[in-house]
Amino acid sequence: MITVAKDDMARRLDAFVDAAFAFAVTLLIVGGGDTPERFSDLSAMLLRAPAFAAAFALIAMFWLGYRDLGRLWSHRDVLSTTLSLAIVFVVLLYVFPLRFIMEAALHALSGGWLPGTRLAETLQEQRYLYVAYGAGCLILSVLYGTLYRHHRGQGEPTSDQALTAAIWISNWSILAGVSGVSMLLAAAAPDHLASWAPGVVYMVIGPLIGLSMALRFGRGSRAAAVDTGEATS
Repeated sequence: MITVAKDDMARRLDAFVDAAFAFAVTLLIVGGGDTPERFSDLSAMLLRAPAFAAAFALIAMFWLGYRDLGRLWSHRDVLSTTLSLAIVFVVLLYVFPLRFIMEAALHALSGGWLPGTRLAETLQEQRYLYVAYGAGCLILSVLYGTLYRHHRGQGEPTSDQALTAAIWISNWSILAGVSGVSMLLAAAAPDHLASWAPGVVYMVIGPLIGLSMALRFGRGSRAAAVDTGEATS
């Protein structure tokens, strides 16, 4: 009976987190502006699609990380519940800074062709926004890494649990590192770089995760081949 109650609590928590992520995506869309009434409005909205796609990809990555956690571990204790609620709080808090960061970075990178944001009108304000956003990503990375390490330490993990946890912990480490670099660029980069480089640097997250996955599975394939060779000899 206690196990059933705990499983029900875990499902309720996971449903709440899923709903919060869905709400974050809604805020991301609604924050993009009013419904277009003229063709020029529609064109301006479509030009914001790259920034929206980049912001959506980051939110999706955070949601996928939590989805995999729920798939691997069905139980939740006080610490994991607290960490999950903290993740929801930070994600909802950083939805708008995320969109502004991506718009500002792509506006500067495209030479003004893509629309930007008027939130930060001076370079100093842009630097502050990049630092604040980087701190949010860094906090989320630490929360997720702690959550995965906590569940992995609850008894002997299965091979699937161990592998998936290792992959996600590596991903959060990459995001934390990139966030730190972005904050450093925002605080110390020359003016001609500070307006766009701290935002564009987040675009290396995907390639770095891909490289990490390739190296991990490459080592796994070589180890499996060695084990097979030893077994047949």
